[in-house]
This record gives sequence, C-alpha cells and structure tokens, in this order.
Amino acid sequence: MIPPVAGWVPQRAVKGLHGNTMSVWVILGPGEMPPASGGLALLAEARRLTEPAGEVTVVLAGTAVPVEASAAHGAARILVLDAADGWAGPIVAVEALTDRLRQECPEACLLSASRWGSEVAGRLAARLGAALLPGCVGLTRDGAGRLEGTRPVYGSRLVARVAATGESLQIVTLRPGSESSSPGTGHGPATAERIPCTGRPDWIRDLGEEQVPPEALDLGEADVVVAGGLGVGSRQGFALVEELAGLLGGAMGATRMAVDAGWAPFARQIGLTGRIISPRVYVACGISGSPHHMDGVRQAQLVVAINTDRHAPIFTYADVGIQGDVREVLPALIAALRRLRPEARDAAALLGGAAGMPGPLDARR
Repeated sequence: MIPPVAGWVPQRAVKGLHGNTMSVWVILGPGEMPPASGGLALLAEARRLTEPAGEVTVVLAGTAVPVEASAAHGAARILVLDAADGWAGPIVAVEALTDRLRQECPEACLLSASRWGSEVAGRLAARLGAALLPGCVGLTRDGAGRLEGTRPVYGSRLVARVAATGESLQIVTLRPGSESSSPGTGHGPATAERIPCTGRPDWIRDLGEEQVPPEALDLGEADVVVAGGLGVGSRQGFALVEELAGLLGGAMGATRMAVDAGWAPFARQIGLTGRIISPRVYVACGISGSPHHMDGVRQAQLVVAINTDRHAPIFTYADVGIQGDVREVLPALIAALRRLRPEARDAAALLGGAAGMPGPLDARR
C-alpha cells in the first residue's frame, strides 16, 4: 500500500492561499454524472468556490461519460477513469487517482455523500493524509482559501462547523440536495484525458443495469416523496400511498413504525434509522410527526400533512395541513389528479406551492 503523504504542499493552491484562485476537483461515480442532478449540483458548488479565477477539474468514473455536458457546466478539465470492464469501483478509482492527486496537489476534492463517494473519499483521505469533511450540508471558503463545512449532529438537532487545519488536501462529501443549483457556465469544447486503471480489481463487481420501476425511485433522488405512517392503517392502505407517489412522479416512503408493521420495506424508511432526504415536496400521510422521523425530512422545501388529529406534531412542520382520514383523503386526491393531464401534475403547484399560495388541491380553500 502507498503510504500517506506527510506534509501536503498544494502547488496549485499556493495562489489560492494567498490570492483569489483555487483548484477544486469534482469526483463523480456511476449514476452521479451529468445530467444527474447530483453531479450538476456538485459542479455548481465547485464553480462557486473557485470564482472568480479558479479551475474546476471533473473526474468521471463510469461508462458513457458525458464529456460535453461536464464542460457545459463549468469543468475546465475532464479526466476519465478508464477501467478494463468499463466500471471503476471505489478501490479501482482510489488506486488510479492517488498518484495523480499527489502530482497536481489541488486544494480540494468534492464528492457526493453516496456510498460510492463516501468510500472513495475515506480511502483517498487515508492514502494522502488529507483532511476529510464528511456529510456536509453547506460549504464556505475563508480568506485564506480554506473550506469550512456545516454538518448536522445529534440527530440534526444541532449544526456543527468543521474545518481543516494546515495546508493538507481537503476532501469533502456533500449530502444530496445540499449543493448549489445555479445553471452552468460553459468552458467551450473540451477533450477528455483518460487515466488507465491498472490497479487491483474491485472485490465488488458490476453485474449490469436493472430497470427500476417508477414506484421504486430512490428516495434520495426524488423531487417528490409521499410517505405513510401507522395512520395509513394497513398494507393495502400503502397501495394508495404508492399510487399517489406515482401520479406525482415521486417515490414512496414510510415511517419506522410502518416498516416494523411490515407495510413497507426497510429501503423506504425515513428518519434517523433510515434515509435523510431533501425533496422539493414531502407528503406525510397518517404520520404523527415524531422528532425521530422529522429529522429525516428537515430539508424538505414543502411539507404537506394529512392526519385525523389536528393536534398532531406533524402540523407544526407542515406548510399545508389537511385534517382528515388518509383512507378518504388519498382516494379524493388520486381521483382529482387522474382528471389532470400528466404534464399538469406538478406537486408543488397542486399542493400549495413553495410560497404557500393555494393550489387546486389545497384543503385550506
């Protein structure tokens, strides 16, 4: 194993530490590359950090790499990990990038806080003796060019500020939904430099792609999430939750209690022991609103709550509240949505809008 670097001297970063330029690498794994929202958001965050005269380098690890799309969204240089089987897993990616990072010494690397990104970030930090800022929800840059991150702690009840000391490489993983989303500014035509992956093969092999039905959309990628709790009443009741999610082009979620009851799989669980999500719209059906669950949706832009108990804690979080039995409200919502054209089924507009303006399905009318 290559020993970690003792005393990282960022050659590119000398200007950044004493001036206005900064070099940032964005490392994107399979499923994260443009036009995926996660990849575009990381590129936007890198552009923001390197303004006005820094440089963004994007590393693409996967098949069908989007060179033009990456250049159009601010990448000045593009490096492609050329794996023998077309899929650069975390171990292969780290083997290929370690020496290159030693040679070029950028100031920072940004990755998604996904399984792939988190593993690559941790392994690179150990190899290079770099500072690791994991699971951040925000980033700022101080006058010396060092990064400061914010990350939720104690079940998202507090936010901690974390920063690296010294001049070591800074490796940051950002949670999905926390990055910038400004439109890209292109750098013109770009060519990709290929980095051969000659290291040992991964222990985990890519077995190919499997088509995922809309109702199985990943919770972290969904703009709309419709979730059910014990108030849904049964496994059959969750069929309504899933149907509403499908009509809104979203994903189905569940509380821990609903999962424990066997009404939904664990992969759909939201909360401290499940997924932490940041959808554009979150519809809570028959959910009381316990802190354990709500910590998982604190970053939702619009929360819609349906519950029979008008004093349920969920209503203190909700932008739109509907008092009623979900077994009666959901069929009515589904029927109303079916009368609309598919392109008119915008969840935020229909259920109240992010600004709180009443929509055609808003129960406050």
